[in-house]
Amino acid sequence: MARKKKEKAPVQADLPENTVFITITADILQETDAAILIRCGEVEDWLPHSQIEFIGTKGDTGVVINLPEWLGDEKGLTDGMGAAPAPVDAEQDDASGEDDAATEEPGASAAANDRNWLRQETITVTQELTQAEKAEYADEMARLDDEIEELETERDRVSKALKKQIDAKEDERRALSKVVREGTETREIFCDLVADYNTCEMVWTDAHPPHEEVRRRKMTAEERQLPLTMNTRPAPADQPAGDEADNGEEMPEDAPGFDAYDDGATGDHEPDDGGPDDSDLDPDYPHIPPMAAHAEAEAVQ
Repeated sequence: MARKKKEKAPVQADLPENTVFITITADILQETDAAILIRCGEVEDWLPHSQIEFIGTKGDTGVVINLPEWLGDEKGLTDGMGAAPAPVDAEQDDASGEDDAATEEPGASAAANDRNWLRQETITVTQELTQAEKAEYADEMARLDDEIEELETERDRVSKALKKQIDAKEDERRALSKVVREGTETREIFCDLVADYNTCEMVWTDAHPPHEEVRRRKMTAEERQLPLTMNTRPAPADQPAGDEADNGEEMPEDAPGFDAYDDGATGDHEPDDGGPDDSDLDPDYPHIPPMAAHAEAEAVQ
């Protein structure tokens, strides 16, 4: 004789009379003297016996459980959650079948309109690629390879150009470092060349004010010969040429190019004292100016 199954005793909550209850349908996974572990949709949590009313035990499914509304909010449970959908009459189902087929999207799940629906969300899954997708990705890879090659070529070109600029800057810095280290620099200076017959030296002075001396050296034998005519310093670009400066002052007699023995330059005519002139000189005897003769004598000594 089969043993009669023991009848389950209902669990009653000890709550105030004005407590607002909600009803859910859940599966009982575990049970202790104080609480039960239930699964209702996606929610799996413990409910204390003192706060709920139900009839069931561990392993039962589709158990109707009454619980306070505040406890449902705390556990993420709502009224009617987990209940099975209401049955639909066959005639009504046939009448509405065409409309459902018209509104249902291709591939839509039958559970989309289930009362157990919770929310919509996007999930990440791994799926097999189709041949068309593989071909599309292969074309994309080829395009990316071309772009990578172009970028690498551009990088090499820019790198070479930058290297040239860096090398030029380094050369410039090395030159400046040498100048600073040695304390001298080679420069081009626009100069006036003056013959100093008193010291028998050739002197270079800056052509621009204050006309500082730049360099001097000893004269050669040829340079010691006094020229027959003296050159005059050219006038600056903003000053008219002539014997007078812009301020109207008369140029001094010792100015470069001024011949004190030139009657035309001084305007004075010395009286003819009957002394020898160029016509009295022997044409076969070389005529050497006195200063040149003195310089030649020093050279011989």
